[in-house]
This record gives sequence, C-alpha cells and structure tokens, in this order.
Amino acid sequence: MLQRLRVRAQTTSAKIIFGLIAFVLVVFGFGAFNLFATFSPPGIAVVNGYNIPMSAFERALQNERMNLYQRYNGEYDLETIEGMVNGFAVLERMIEHQLYLQKAADLGMVSSRQHYLETIYANPLFQVDGVFNQDAFVTRVPQFLRYSLEDYEEELRKDHIVEALWNVQRLTSFYTERELMDAARVGRQTRDIAYLLFEANSYVSEIEPAEEEVAAYYEENSDEYMTDEAFELSYITISKADYTEGLEVSEEEIKTAFEEEQRLAQENAERKSQHILIKVDETRTEEDAMALIQDIRQQIVDGASFGELAAEHSEDESNAIFGGDLDFAGRGRFVPEFEDMLFSLEVGELSEPVVTQFGVHLIKLNEIQEVDPASLEIRFEEIRQEMLEDIATPDYEEAKRQLEILADENETFEPVAEAFGKEIQTQANVTRTIGEGALDSFDVREQILVPDVLENGFNSRVIDVDERQAIVARLVSRTAPELKPIEDVRVQIRAVLRREEAARRAEHDRDAAYKQLLETEDFNQVASDYSVEWITVDRLHRRDQNVPHPVRDEAFKIEVLEEGERKILDVDGVFNDKAILVVTGVHEGHWDELPQIDQQAIQTDLETSHENRDVRTFVRALRNNARIKNNLAPDT
Repeated sequence: MLQRLRVRAQTTSAKIIFGLIAFVLVVFGFGAFNLFATFSPPGIAVVNGYNIPMSAFERALQNERMNLYQRYNGEYDLETIEGMVNGFAVLERMIEHQLYLQKAADLGMVSSRQHYLETIYANPLFQVDGVFNQDAFVTRVPQFLRYSLEDYEEELRKDHIVEALWNVQRLTSFYTERELMDAARVGRQTRDIAYLLFEANSYVSEIEPAEEEVAAYYEENSDEYMTDEAFELSYITISKADYTEGLEVSEEEIKTAFEEEQRLAQENAERKSQHILIKVDETRTEEDAMALIQDIRQQIVDGASFGELAAEHSEDESNAIFGGDLDFAGRGRFVPEFEDMLFSLEVGELSEPVVTQFGVHLIKLNEIQEVDPASLEIRFEEIRQEMLEDIATPDYEEAKRQLEILADENETFEPVAEAFGKEIQTQANVTRTIGEGALDSFDVREQILVPDVLENGFNSRVIDVDERQAIVARLVSRTAPELKPIEDVRVQIRAVLRREEAARRAEHDRDAAYKQLLETEDFNQVASDYSVEWITVDRLHRRDQNVPHPVRDEAFKIEVLEEGERKILDVDGVFNDKAILVVTGVHEGHWDELPQIDQQAIQTDLETSHENRDVRTFVRALRNNARIKNNLAPDT
C-alpha cells in the first residue's frame, strides 16, 4: 500500500495540464523551476550558504519532463522523455537563479505588488473566457501549481526581480560602428556557384534486390521487425449519459440552443490564411522582431507579394516554403492571440503585428469557408442529449470520484462493475500505439499502461476519455514482442535495400564524375556523360532555400577566391543525394547596399550576441565570487 500511495502521488503530479505548465515556464523564464519548490534542507546544492533541497530539484526535473513532453506534442513516450532530461543542467539553472536573487538582494531591488497583479491578470491559467477570474486564481494555484497563495506571490515576485536584473545586464550592451560594418561584410556575403546533383531516387527504378539479399538483411536487422508489446485489458466506462434519467429540457430551450449553435457556426467558420513569423528568443527581443515585421508589413502594403515575403523571411519552417499557407483552420487550432486576430479579419485583410509566445506574426485572411445551415429537426435529439448531459455533470463528477475510490479499494473489477451496474469489457491486442473505442486515444493508453497496472497488478486510476466519458482499466495479459514473419516485411525490406543501393550508385557516379572533372575540366562533357544538368546560381545568399542546404553550406566555407579562381568540391546533398559543387565567386556584403530588413536583422543579431556575452560574463563573475557546492555528477 505504501508503494501504491507513493505512485499515486506521482501520477497526481503528472496530471497537471502540460500546456499550462509549459506556459508557466515560458512566462516565468529560468525562475520557473524555483517557482515550484519549497526550500528546506538538506540541499542537493549550496549557494553562499543557501540550501537547494532535493525536493526542489525533483520538482524541477518533473517540470522539465512536462516541458519536453509539451514541446514535442507527445511524440515521444515518457521513457524517451526521461532520457532527454539533463539533471545537471537543470540544477545549474537553479544555482544561477539563486545567484541572481542574492545579487538583487545586495542591490536592494524589489518587485512591486502592481507588477505581481499585472502578471497574474495576464496568465491564461487564471482566466475564464479570456478575463481574469478570482475564483479560478484561488482554486488553481494550489490545484495546479501546488502552492499557497502567499508562497506563490513571494516566489513570483522573486522571479520579477531576477528578470529585472537580467534585463539590466542585457539592455546596457552596445556595439560599435566598425562591428556593424564588419557584420555586414561577413554576414551578408554571397557566392556564385554551379552544381551537379546526383539524385538517389533516380536510380531506384533500376534496382531489384535478390531474395538472398532480403533474407540476409532480415536476419541481420531482426530487431527492427519485432511486433509491439501487446496487452489485453479489461475496463469499465461511465459517461454523462448514464446520469440523465429523470432530467428534462424544454423544446424552447433546445430551439434557443440550436439558434446559438448556428450563430456560432457562422462566426467560427474555418478560415484559410497565411502568416509570417519572426521569432522572439534568446537571439532577438520582441522590439526587434516587431521592427522587422513592421518593415515586412509595409512592403506588403506597398504591393509586395505576401507569399514571396513569407518564403523569404518567415521563421515558421513548417509552412514558410509554401508562402506561409495555413490552409483552412477553425477555432482552437492556434494560440488565443493569433486566433483572436485571425477571426477579426475580413477576407483579403492584412493584420497588424500579433505577439504570441512564438514571436511576432503577420496574418492575411484569404477565405472563409461556407457553412451549410443545419436543420433543427435533424439536430433536435442531439442537442437535447447534450443539454441533458450538461445538467448531469455534477452527478457524473461524483460518480467518477466514487469509481476512483472503489477501483482503488478492490483488486478485481467485479465489485466495481456490480456497484455501478456496468459490464466489464475486454479488448485484446492493445499496444502503446494502437487501441480502439475508449482506448483509441494515445494519452488514455499511456495513462493506463503504467508500472502500477502492468507490474503491480493494480486497477488504473479513473481517466477521462473525453469530457463526457471516463474509464478505469486493469491488465488481463501481456504478450512480449515477437519477430514478424519475413512475408509480412518483405516489401518494406526491398524498399530499404533499393534506397541503400541507390545511395551507393549515386555516390559512385558522383565520385567518378568528380574525378573526371578534376582531370579534364570539361564541364559539359561530364554532365552529358552522367545525364545530369548544371544548376547555376549567382549571388547565392546564406538563407537561400532553393539550393540543397549541404551544397549551400559548403559554398560558404570557401572564404576567399583569387581573380579567375574556382573551387571544385564533392559534397553531399539532402538525404542520399550526392553533388559536385563549383564555386566561382566570393562577394563581400556592403552595408549601404543592403535592404532595410537585412540591416535591421544585422543590428538585431549584434545586439543579441553582445547581450548574451554580457549576461554570460555577469553570471561568470557571480559564480567566481560565490561559494557553490553542486552535489550532482555532471553526467546525471
């Protein structure tokens, strides 16, 4: 039971909403780890006599795990996330945070209550319908952040002080005119190049692996062709619909709800839009990003193509090459600030700059999807059921609480099923990536397939399938991974072998062509012999997306060329492609010739690099004058 209580405590912590925690980390910066700690000895580190206890460090690690989980959108399982966490680096950040606090105290720096109030008013965690709600604040601080209101204010105001001291160091940095000219000369260089590309995919159709090769690869790489570990689970579900008996709603209420639904459907119809993102991060302030985006906006107002500027300047790599196209999207797809602006635009309208947690955006609305009006007759029963379930919510929540208690108290499902009048359902062949029905959600499966259930034989805790249904499950049996029959993976292996052989042939031809070119310098003949064409680019920029990035990067490694000189290089392309690169010109950048947006970008880069340098110097000075004991090994 003690072990179960310990694991329960951990899973309760894990229930904290990942997005909310990630938001707190973003808002409170490098002090967020400290924010969740209650300091008491003994310490895992000591900073000028101040103990950072193990409890604070463990909270910081948990927050780091949740931040990583949120960053990768659940792409990795918790075991993989655990391997990404660098405990030593987390503790070092906590030490630096404490050094800042101590220095701020020496300087007599304080944080006003007004600043504290402004911060909590702006935090979405404490808002209802976009407005600060005192009840939400009072309940969610202890519920989600595990803090008393007094301690929360104290720690948040400490973070404000740290942030202020950090900004003092950052904003007093400067650069010289000479440094600006040098940055333009070096950072805005261009290259004249030509290259031959030997694309691996062009060889694939000629390749047919022998059966012996398939069998050999299957045997040598059998670990890649194992089935997933499978589980048979029994489970019980309850839903809001179970608690609607005896409840009623009137036809007039249903009609009113339908009319409101139709109004919202029209207002919230999906929007097709484009955007340009200029990031705000450790290399660029919000003010600098705003200046860049305003310059881009003016170019669009003056007639420039939104799509072309998005492809050139947007730092959202997922869609910049498509002109910033976001396709059709409804509400809930984007962060609130972006969504509010998007849904306020008229078709064809260009937004003002929008600041979000990702940076500064420009948005252009291109189309609003037409919404077909629904029929009240068709929707009547569905709306009625939804309204009844909403009324039943308090009874449903109490049922979930009772289900949690019974599932925790009993080692089998029969007493639980009997108490709730439910059938025990069973589903076989559930894996961490596959499930059906109530087990379709990855998050639900991850919360069920935990050591408590798999190793200790406990019932799971009650898990929300969605807002109207909950599940509790237990393990019936588990099947270890098995080697898949070769018949099931033969096509897959053939594809791998084709790609590998295509890569070898591309490299072979590139190497032979490269040798021939060095010997003869007959560029046209080499291209003809290997059925490829020279691609020529004059004045290639470092950020040019039209040239394979390995080719572009190699071109900029050539720093100087004499008059009439050229460099011939064999380089890799993207994926398995190979290339021959010829660099014929190296051109310095000139400040006066650069467009305004490039000049602003150079200024921003210089400001950021000097700010970071000065902050690092300040932290190094604090460390050199401090008594620090870090009890954690660097490789932890």
